[in-house]
Amino acid sequence: MPEFPVDVSVAIVAHNAAATLPDTLASLRDAGCPQARITTVDVASTDGTAAFLAREAPGVRHRRLADNRGPSPGRNAGIRECPTPWLLLMDADVQVEPDTIRLLREAAGAPGVAIASPLVVHADRPEVIQYAGTGFHYICEAVNPYLDRPVAARGDDTRDIGAASGCALLIDCGVAMQVGLFDERYFIGKEDGDFTHRVRLAGYRIVEPPAARVRHRSRPRGPWLFYYQIRNRWHVILKDYQTRTILALLPVLVLHEALQACVLMAKGHAVTYARAWAGLCRLLPALPRDRALVNRIRVVADRDLLQDGALVMRDDLAGGSLAARARRSYEKLLRAYWRAVGPLLPSAGKVRRAS
Repeated sequence: MPEFPVDVSVAIVAHNAAATLPDTLASLRDAGCPQARITTVDVASTDGTAAFLAREAPGVRHRRLADNRGPSPGRNAGIRECPTPWLLLMDADVQVEPDTIRLLREAAGAPGVAIASPLVVHADRPEVIQYAGTGFHYICEAVNPYLDRPVAARGDDTRDIGAASGCALLIDCGVAMQVGLFDERYFIGKEDGDFTHRVRLAGYRIVEPPAARVRHRSRPRGPWLFYYQIRNRWHVILKDYQTRTILALLPVLVLHEALQACVLMAKGHAVTYARAWAGLCRLLPALPRDRALVNRIRVVADRDLLQDGALVMRDDLAGGSLAARARRSYEKLLRAYWRAVGPLLPSAGKVRRAS
């Protein structure tokens, strides 16, 4: 059995996950993780999760939240209550490989590293990548260059990445507290991108050792998610971006929003789109306080954090071959704009050593 790092605990965020928790816990057992080091944060489950844990995993700490406000409150509870400096934060539909946690902890020992992110593969196709080499597009969308590509395409070198999926992360708890934890107002959508982006703007590194892998049982999200994606995207921009960056990017941000609005309305989601903007307005009164926190922790400028790249689009919005060609043309436009505007933004900063 692999030797488990002495300074790492595990927190599993679970909502109605009694069907997947057995495999998740079994994978941790095979990785050498003692049950006493595991906390399951039960987000208002109604499927017998508590009874399963009491019966099958009595050594696992069970922490229950009364309300379902998305995964972020559960993640934050795991971080705040972690008894060790490092926490493997994972969703209940994730399974680790036997050496994953050890490899993540070794990678996290490099200077300035606050997060070590595994290579995420599909649970039913472990030879195919779900997340790798991820980044933070300057229009506040995900960059995922290895999506649905073979694992071999990623290469075997450990790399710094620009953002990371929240499905499995090894986190320095002290740094997570310093940057303000996960934003609990987001429910779901952009919450992991926002958190990992703030870690980077505070001067810390996110590394990805490709031999450290997890298997993720992803499932399609319904149209209900559009509300949070639209609202949260603009809030992240207004909260995290420097004023000069917002002004420089405003033409392309307006263009992107107009295109997104046209697509959503054409697909019958006009009401959801309007509700998302109303929801954003309700978050704005706290914006001065939010920006004050970001300015307080900022070490690295936007120019050194943001990037361009291929956009990830949902299948139900992507359309056919004509839409694919239009998307490629749009991505070329975005790339050209970033090459023109990016060098004009201020660039200054340093990498700090994580405590």
